Amino acid sequence: MRIGRIAAVARFELLSVVKRWSYLIATFGLPLFLAAVSGTVLGVQTYFLAQRAAESSQFGLVDHAAVIDRSEFEKRDGLQVWTASGTDIVLYDDRDTATQDLESGRLRAVYVVDKDYLESGKVRAIQSEKTPLLSMRGTTVEPLLRSLLRRSLVEGRLDADVQERVLSPAHFVRSRLGPDGDEVTEVDEALDLLVRTTIPLFLGILLLTALLSASGYLVQTVSTDKESKIVEVLLSSVMPDEILAGKLFGLGAAGLVQFAVWSSMVVFVALTASAALAAVVSVPWQALAVAPLLFVLGYLFLGSLMLATAALGANAAESQKLTMGWAMLAILPLMVLVILLDEPNGVLGQVMTWIPFTSPLTVIIRLAVDSSGIAWWEIIGAMAVLLLSTWASIRVGARLFRVGFLLTGSMPSLAELWRQAR
Repeated sequence: MRIGRIAAVARFELLSVVKRWSYLIATFGLPLFLAAVSGTVLGVQTYFLAQRAAESSQFGLVDHAAVIDRSEFEKRDGLQVWTASGTDIVLYDDRDTATQDLESGRLRAVYVVDKDYLESGKVRAIQSEKTPLLSMRGTTVEPLLRSLLRRSLVEGRLDADVQERVLSPAHFVRSRLGPDGDEVTEVDEALDLLVRTTIPLFLGILLLTALLSASGYLVQTVSTDKESKIVEVLLSSVMPDEILAGKLFGLGAAGLVQFAVWSSMVVFVALTASAALAAVVSVPWQALAVAPLLFVLGYLFLGSLMLATAALGANAAESQKLTMGWAMLAILPLMVLVILLDEPNGVLGQVMTWIPFTSPLTVIIRLAVDSSGIAWWEIIGAMAVLLLSTWASIRVGARLFRVGFLLTGSMPSLAELWRQAR
């Protein structure tokens, strides 16, 4: 193959794509639009919850078992009120009065401690139709009531230290061993879990989206060239291998730029969020570093298959249908994402690492979730398998590519395809 001819085809395909408004909007405008919409929705929800939290919120409590320590309550407007975390709990002597206040809308809910509470532990929660369906206060009052009941039950029966440990038995300080074996403390487990699961998910989705987007450009340009008879003219001076390689490299560069922009935005948002929350999280730097190379290898492999298959279609719609199977094979890791997140280094993850259709996404997920469980030779081996598969697919695909363009208007038979592939 002649490098100059390949470079010329690649340059033409790259410039023809990156100058399109649709490409520029999808690459730069779409992430900004999604960020703006997400920020607006988050801001509206935050404002709504803040307004809800600022509202006066009262809950009624009726103690039929006489276990509540009344010294916790203070007199306020003729009522016995206990306030904690901005929530008021009003103690009533009888259930009827509490129910009337609930019906009038003064209370969000009424909790009734049954007479047999010490034996059964039952506390009845009564709500009215006026109680908001989604109430932040309603989700926080019950832990407060549990704390009040625990203090009331142990008050005066235990030593002060023992009583404190009964009420608060453990304060967990979480840490994690870093890459150098050093213990990293102050790990926000919830945020860390979110980052460790969300980043591989987003990287996988972005990688797959960029792969399919770039492959979609391949299918589109092949269909356009075939219908306009341009390639038939090119075949007189350029070999099929050179046309296929040029289209792969040119459109692949456009897809790589798109993937780099999207992934950079995702990493920036993740780092900004962790810094804003002042939390220590584990950013999968190895997965981020390997992702561009895996994108290139995965794209070259899938793209060469899609180019060869798309050339066999009589029009754009038929070409899309013929290439759908390759796209389905590429998304297999996302179909079993739950298993890969739970056991990234299990049998399924190890097997899918060596399959060229699934290795790019699988390696990224394994590196993001548990980089210590995947050996360096597995990463190198997966890349080598992709390279060999790409070489074979380009060699075979170039022949099918030529057959698909020369037999315009008719679908070659399976025997003809097998003969050309050999």
